[in-house]
Amino acid sequence: MSGDGATEQAAEYVPEKVKKAEKKLEENPYDLDAWSILIREAQNQPIDKARKTYERLVAQFPSSGRFWKLYIEAEVTILFYFFLYQHLMRIAAYTVVIKKQVRIIAN
Repeated sequence: MSGDGATEQAAEYVPEKVKKAEKKLEENPYDLDAWSILIREAQNQPIDKARKTYERLVAQFPSSGRFWKLYIEAEVTILFYFFLYQHLMRIAAYTVVIKKQVRIIAN
């Protein structure tokens, strides 16, 4: 039970620099230094956790192609790995079928 609490605390941990950046953005939502900190943090998070930051970023700077590019790249990266995984699973399944057919022919 104590392990579950430690896991929850670790999952909820927010670095001090991120807290400071959030505070700066409350005062000035256009503070690019604060956004840079949040972007770096988002780039080190899984997309399901980072998505909220990217959504806020492009909402604040809707005409910034650079920020849209960062967001799209984060989304595309996860899609790439998803499709790669699916492709590798198909290859593995196909390999198993071929090995079974070779055994049947060999016998």
